[in-house]
Amino acid sequence: MILMLLLQAAAVPAAAAPGWTTIAKIDPATHLGSTSVSVRTADGGARLVVRCDRAAGNINNVSVQFIPKGGFARATPRPVTLTADNGPALGTNWEFPGGGAFTAQDGVVTTLTVAIAHAHTIKIRAIDPANSPVDAVFTGPGSEAPIRQTVEACGQVFGQMPAPPPPPVPAPKTDDAGN
Repeated sequence: MILMLLLQAAAVPAAAAPGWTTIAKIDPATHLGSTSVSVRTADGGARLVVRCDRAAGNINNVSVQFIPKGGFARATPRPVTLTADNGPALGTNWEFPGGGAFTAQDGVVTTLTVAIAHAHTIKIRAIDPANSPVDAVFTGPGSEAPIRQTVEACGQVFGQMPAPPPPPVPAPKTDDAGN
């Protein structure tokens, strides 16, 4: 009896840690929209988001976003680092469209989503448009399930870079001999 209960418990995927919230806004007719999972800092001063956006033409995009309370001013790409537990600081320039910062670079997002999914503690440091550091600490999801679900909502395989889009089909050549 105990063995059966243990086997049943093992078959149930681990739930996300408290604070991690998944939101899906998908149009049932078109299957377009977004799925995101996010968490706030303990003081509510910032949010960390992993988001999948599905657009027409099979254009799917996964991003990692950092949104501090009060936001950021619009700026050219700026340095942001993410540290999972005691691992190395994973840094690159992120976009600052106003409000928050994000990266949607496939290789960077693949690395960051795997790090986030397995972390107990996630530290973010962004250099804001005024060249001041903005730091935040988040609790990890406690399971890779919510991050995996969000990445896979975009048709991607968790932990693998998406395949590059196929090259454009060249236009058919016209026959000039008939002129």
